[in-house]
Amino acid sequence: MAGDTVYGFSRDAWRAAVEQASAHLVSLARARATTTYSGLCSAVTAVDIKPYSFAMMALLNQVCAEADRAHGVMLASLVTRKDTGLPGDGYFAFAETLGRDVADRRAFWEAEVERIYAAFAGKE
Repeated sequence: MAGDTVYGFSRDAWRAAVEQASAHLVSLARARATTTYSGLCSAVTAVDIKPYSFAMMALLNQVCAEADRAHGVMLASLVTRKDTGLPGDGYFAFAETLGRDVADRRAFWEAEVERIYAAFAGKE
């Protein structure tokens, strides 16, 4: 993330994309819902991001890191693959860097989703 761009996007556009992604995921959390990577791409209009790109992984890692600091949850847990219904491998790798135990991926993910729903329940 050196220079004036982040993954080829201006820093302002990148920040706007992080904010859009976070806001969309919080609204999903309040509705006790999830989305797919392509669904999140549709919700983020500040940048033209592709579902399985390094930029998407970086965006979700930043969203997770910020939500983890603020709320103790990995907000990007609500973004899943169409084919498996689980987040991609990068999600679990990043979870480990945050100190999460992902030995049982499905159990970890299901518990994290419930923690997110609880963290945002009834909050406007």
